[in-house]
Amino acid sequence: MKKYGFFYVVDVPEYSAALEHDYMKQFYDLDEDVKDELAIRRHNPANKNAYRGYCPGLDDVENTLQYKNLYNIGPHETRGASVESEDVMEKLRYDCQEPNVWPETGNCTFDKGFKETFQAGFEIRRNIGRAFIRSIARAMNYPNLPALFAEDEFSAMGLRKYPIRRK
Repeated sequence: MKKYGFFYVVDVPEYSAALEHDYMKQFYDLDEDVKDELAIRRHNPANKNAYRGYCPGLDDVENTLQYKNLYNIGPHETRGASVESEDVMEKLRYDCQEPNVWPETGNCTFDKGFKETFQAGFEIRRNIGRAFIRSIARAMNYPNLPALFAEDEFSAMGLRKYPIRRK
């Protein structure tokens, strides 16, 4: 970390990058109308989520300057009661606790496998992140640091697809 500023985790028990990659390819190969059902509110008003779901980013490259499609998931499967507070942080916390939306393709094997694989993958990443924070806290002799990361600090995992540019 002192020399390069990042780390790479390998050989994680019960994790398969190949399985995740296979499910990602299958997801992005789905018909657009299936993915559109999962699109975030900006692209699909029926989805109340601003963040969790599918974001077909290629239709707004000029505004976002990002040439990618994204499927965003987080730690929540249900959403709590709405917040009636003037506190900006409380409102933001509520916004970040959107429930996930999952594909319903009619292929039960795919739907179940996709959901379970990425729920488990999210949890593995969150646990690694928390372990890393605990290591930093020990190295810096700052025992209260992990308490700052106790709720939804690792709130999103984006499955990105960067299509080949044809221009």
